[in-house]
Amino acid sequence: MAELDVREIPPNERHDRIHDAFADLEPGESLTIVNDHDPKPLYYELSAEVPGFDDEAYAVEREGPERFVAELPKAASGAAPETVRLDDLDGEPHASAFPGEEPKTVRLSLAAGEGVAEHDHPDRTVLFHALEGAFDVALDGETHRVEAGELLRFDGERSVEPTAREDGTALVVLAPRGEP
Repeated sequence: MAELDVREIPPNERHDRIHDAFADLEPGESLTIVNDHDPKPLYYELSAEVPGFDDEAYAVEREGPERFVAELPKAASGAAPETVRLDDLDGEPHASAFPGEEPKTVRLSLAAGEGVAEHDHPDRTVLFHALEGAFDVALDGETHRVEAGELLRFDGERSVEPTAREDGTALVVLAPRGEP
């Protein structure tokens, strides 16, 4: 298990150093980071952008006013087929179907009127499949209505902000974009 104390690293260099250290891990290993604040933004970044990050096994513990210790696990590689039931996945509103695997596949469950803040998924192609209910999916401010059974595909460079028009569940696939 590798450990990286980022408290002495300039803030603008921390994420790059963490990404580099995480990339050096073997599947099934973890990177322990010591930080001066809750690394929740790093968690969201790794969860959305790093294929090998096992977001379901992530853990953080506050050990003092300026000491947070987080475990960043790298998913073990598995070649065997795997089946999951979307209804059985833990996590609201997002739940990863296959943590640490590509393409990143997430179940998104939102109550009517509930939404996800505007964000993007660089270097990804996104497939938004409404399974139940209806959603307004704003892409760069332009709203697209997506109803149960419909798919919306878009470039992850676009800013996206999904909002449920009614209680709904969607399957979101974040596929790495290949070289042109």
